[in-house]
Amino acid sequence: MLRVIDIETTGTDPATDKICEIASADLSQTAVTTCRSHVVNPGVTMPPQASAVHHLIDEDVSDAPLFNDVIGEHRGSDTYIAHNAAFEKAFLDDALGKPQWVCTYKCALRLWPDMPNHQNQTLRYALNLHDPLGWKRENIDPHRALSDCIVTGAIFLEIVKLAKWSDVLKWSSEPALHHKFTFGKHRGTKIIDTPRDYLDWVLKSEMDEDWKFSVRFWLQQKATANV
Repeated sequence: MLRVIDIETTGTDPATDKICEIASADLSQTAVTTCRSHVVNPGVTMPPQASAVHHLIDEDVSDAPLFNDVIGEHRGSDTYIAHNAAFEKAFLDDALGKPQWVCTYKCALRLWPDMPNHQNQTLRYALNLHDPLGWKRENIDPHRALSDCIVTGAIFLEIVKLAKWSDVLKWSSEPALHHKFTFGKHRGTKIIDTPRDYLDWVLKSEMDEDWKFSVRFWLQQKATANV
């Protein structure tokens, strides 16, 4: 069974922040089947910067069930799909029994490196998924959990048209592979075309493993091409 899952939270740190909404949707080869969606009482005051993303406020969640009361309805799949799955995994991995994760963000970086960015809403419109999986555009509410599940599910079905399942799993398990720098003096430059001294600086820096992995990958590609 393939199940798309998405959460909204009070912040980005799973050590201190809490889930305030969770949704999941099962996928067939062409459509969404069962959908589940729950607003969750996080047990803490909703920070305004979190509300600015998903537009949930204290009044929306104060009478909602607790996370432990609803998570059982989202368990049961061996494989969960999420956009930037590292985020969902950090909050949900233990609660879901440490399943296999598929990351549509990492797969999109591999398949469509020249997209303006790889956010799921950007991918949605770039791939002409205006009414994803038959859901009308006016019924999609970005940064709400169920709507994001539907968009992510539609992107996933486009991914598996182009990629083998073994590659999807491999890409999802590895760090994200960037093709261009999105910051600094070489912003917009392909990593493979960036001066070596800058790449060496990245490798010695405290940047996250995604960027270091990407630099090592493209250095290897360049070395192989020059053999």
